[in-house]
Parts: sequence; C-alpha cells; structure tokens
Amino acid sequence: MALTPSTKIALGWAGLIAVGLSSFIWARDSVSQNRRVLMETRARIVEQARREGEEEFRRRSSERKANSVT
Repeated sequence: MALTPSTKIALGWAGLIAVGLSSFIWARDSVSQNRRVLMETRARIVEQARREGEEEFRRRSSERKANSVT
C-alpha cells in the first residue's frame, strides 16, 4: 500500500506532536522534582537554623543568669 503525500505529512505531524508532548511532560516532571528537592533542602536549613538559634538563646540566657547570680 502506497502512502499519499498528505498521509505522510499527517503521520509526520502526529509523530512530532507525540514527541513534543512527551518531552514537555518529561521536562515538567523534572522541574517539579528539582523544586521538591530544593524545598526540602530549604526546609531542613530553616529547621536547623531555628534549632541553632534556640540553642544560642538558651546558652546566652543561662550565661546571663550565671553572671547575675555572682
């Protein structure tokens, strides 16, 4: 069976659209995964900074109490 030129063009467009959509979905998922990793890293950094700040506050307040007693 011989393909007409319009059929060849239609098949070409169908292939291009399929490849384009697949590429878009892959890129979207990749960006979402990268954002998720960045957000988790940022949350860990914020939590660690909060803990270190609380430790620093406790250390300074205990030093003040020790200095005020003596």
